[in-house]
Amino acid sequence: MIHFSTEIYKLITTALTELSDSQDARRTPHTPLSEAHYLGAWITTAMKNKRFDSVVLPTLQGWQKQARSLGKNAGLKQQFAYLLKCYSVVFDEQKEIRLVNKNQLEKLFAVLEEVQWLVTTDLAVGERLNRHSGGKESLIVCAQQLEDCFDEQGVLIKPISLYVRGTLQDIIDLAFAQDLLLYKKADNKSKVKYHGEFIVYPNNDGKSLPELPKKDSEES
Repeated sequence: MIHFSTEIYKLITTALTELSDSQDARRTPHTPLSEAHYLGAWITTAMKNKRFDSVVLPTLQGWQKQARSLGKNAGLKQQFAYLLKCYSVVFDEQKEIRLVNKNQLEKLFAVLEEVQWLVTTDLAVGERLNRHSGGKESLIVCAQQLEDCFDEQGVLIKPISLYVRGTLQDIIDLAFAQDLLLYKKADNKSKVKYHGEFIVYPNNDGKSLPELPKKDSEES
């Protein structure tokens, strides 16, 4: 089975390595415009030659559109470098996906409560839940999912939903600090009124790019 996370990591590693090799060989100048042209062409060629599994094809297509419409302003080299850094944190020493454990989520809940979020994990989330948070930033996780999505060892075996009302970048950053990647779903599909839905997948492995933590100022 091909995992999105490992395949996208292989893709961006290959792209950056081959760009660097081209620059070392003086075929590609060290300028933003030349790098943008190189990576735009590289993506198109990778798609044409089917260099990578189809699981990453929609992501490649998105990058191709960015390259064509934005040119150097797409910042593909910077995107790839930052993705590489983020995935390196949540992978193991062999750069493979790691298991997600219940204690990682529990630590996230505790950290959110420390910064005055209202964390609710004892309610059933059915077709539609209306939960008032009294103006506080709020996280809701279905009690039944907390029972069903983990095995006896506490390993996440099914995707679990986090319903969020608050500063989204904050929870993305705090989750990442616990080695958790969050995947955003469309707000109009959320089962909890006024809350957006994020998914945590087993092995941190969704089928698209996750939400990313905020870059340090020097990386912007």
